[in-house]
Amino acid sequence: MACSQRGFTLLETLIGLTIVSILAVTAIPVYMNYETKAGVIDGLSLAGPVKSMVSEYYQTTGIWPADNSQASLPEPTNYQSDLVNSITVDNSGGSGRITIVYQIPALGNNNTLYLTTEDADPTVITWRCLPGTILEKFLPLACKN
Repeated sequence: MACSQRGFTLLETLIGLTIVSILAVTAIPVYMNYETKAGVIDGLSLAGPVKSMVSEYYQTTGIWPADNSQASLPEPTNYQSDLVNSITVDNSGGSGRITIVYQIPALGNNNTLYLTTEDADPTVITWRCLPGTILEKFLPLACKN
């Protein structure tokens, strides 16, 4: 008794490839947005120790540091990583401000995020995340209005 083997027809193969292509076309942009958002969050975590040093400086002196060196921090470009270009401290507007500049290709020129302080007494310092030039779809939930 002969056994007959049957494979996929050309039509079945094309239908399968079409389904896989549609899934890939929808999944790749979602993944790229996720990856970009994760890069923005990475910059926020790099800024954690900077926030601590700026807060400590304010609690000690009662004024916000004017720059990284006044807050006893390294130069802004010392915070460079694959995704972050620099982290800069200043006291513009009379409060503490940290500027994170990203080098994420998907952001293009929209690559700045700010951390600012509320009017605070020296014992309670609250940091707020402001989007800067980053598009809202790439912002973590804490930075959205």
